[in-house]
Amino acid sequence: MHLLSIASISTLVLSAASFTHAASLTAAKRQIVVPAHGTTTEPTEGSVIAPGDAFPFNYENVDYCESGYSPISVFLSTTAPIDADVTNSGELADGSYVYKFGDFLIANFGLPGMGTPPPPTLTMPPLDSVSDGSTLYLSVVETYRDCPGGIQLEYGLETTTVVYA
Repeated sequence: MHLLSIASISTLVLSAASFTHAASLTAAKRQIVVPAHGTTTEPTEGSVIAPGDAFPFNYENVDYCESGYSPISVFLSTTAPIDADVTNSGELADGSYVYKFGDFLIANFGLPGMGTPPPPTLTMPPLDSVSDGSTLYLSVVETYRDCPGGIQLEYGLETTTVVYA
């Protein structure tokens, strides 16, 4: 019969506790940007837009977590944003975009509008650092609130290319 020393038992207990804690952290960690996202139907892919021109804007949200309202933020970038560019607050990180059109709120399920709804048109800003004929990336970050599994916030990232004229 082998008897374990108190030190050996303590080591086993601490090892088990550490393993359990690490496993729970791994299980709780989730990517904040999910593959689901809405679709920008206007402007269409490859639209040519001159500085100062108003252009049609329409984003059909996916409402991934079936919230009453879907916040979106709309950006313009010179390179395609990636999931890592989305911050924990649902914005694109500083330096990953050249212009922010704004934050908007889409009402779902026929609920009355609250906040600022997405406008039907946006205006292309003059961009000194961008030359004519350059491809730009119009991106929408959609925030998904109260997702199942106790996840407070998740995000979708959708990008459409436009040409700066």
